[in-house]
Amino acid sequence: MLTALAPVRPSNLAGLASLMAGPRPVHFIAGGTDLLVSGRRLPETGVIVDLSAVAELIGIDCSGADIRIGSATTVASLEAHAGLAARCAALAQAAAECGSVQIRNRATIGGNVANGAAAADLIPVLALVGARLEVMLRGGVRTEIALGDFQPKTGGLITAVVLPGRALLPRSAFAKLGARRDLTISRLNMAATAEFVESRFRALQIVAGALGPRPLRLNRAEEALEGRTLDPDSLRGFMQVLSTEVDAAIPGRASHAWKRRAIRGVGLDLIARLCGLSPRDPVFEEAL
Repeated sequence: MLTALAPVRPSNLAGLASLMAGPRPVHFIAGGTDLLVSGRRLPETGVIVDLSAVAELIGIDCSGADIRIGSATTVASLEAHAGLAARCAALAQAAAECGSVQIRNRATIGGNVANGAAAADLIPVLALVGARLEVMLRGGVRTEIALGDFQPKTGGLITAVVLPGRALLPRSAFAKLGARRDLTISRLNMAATAEFVESRFRALQIVAGALGPRPLRLNRAEEALEGRTLDPDSLRGFMQVLSTEVDAAIPGRASHAWKRRAIRGVGLDLIARLCGLSPRDPVFEEAL
């Protein structure tokens, strides 16, 4: 049943802070894509706040050492932003594979974080680079917290997502299980970042999504390629370790058997993207 509450649409952060300082519960909505398809009842008490007109919550700033993204910035904007793609290709790639065109035009980065879905496409990339969240608390107090410390039901509002410049290595990539141009919810996704020194993997970091309630760092898979060159033997060892990462993460789960196989293909796709190659390149074909 739809609520009789009419949404309030503040035009700036000052108006938003005023609403948050009031006595009634505040419910935020930006793109609304998850709410509209989830079957959840809309709130019947408090204030529904539409964030789409708050200009301070929209935009991508890559001009400084860190990248700052307003929480109401759409996923389509992440996909299309050349500066973001140059400095964090993984996030632009994840955005390009997030739902359908219609969803990307409505969904926001702040909503993706606040919704907290285990299969969210943007979250593994944000976890990979150690993203921080700028949050406005009730009363207008502003603070900054780590991505993993955000609690969506505390009444705070994410105002921006910050990607620390020190974590943005020269190369990054994202890959997921599923057709890239179709409307699919990730059953498995992965993000990676690395440097290449004398054609060898250095500082490799890999995070997987949809293996648990939170993104999972794949330390053993990182170690399998660290310092190695891109060759079939290295890739075979990498794929074997990826399967053991699934064994450790979800033993006994119904999805265990197929995910330990599927992660090998997703992992090869990820490394191909990280290296700027096609997954059909001979080095990957020989590894299979």
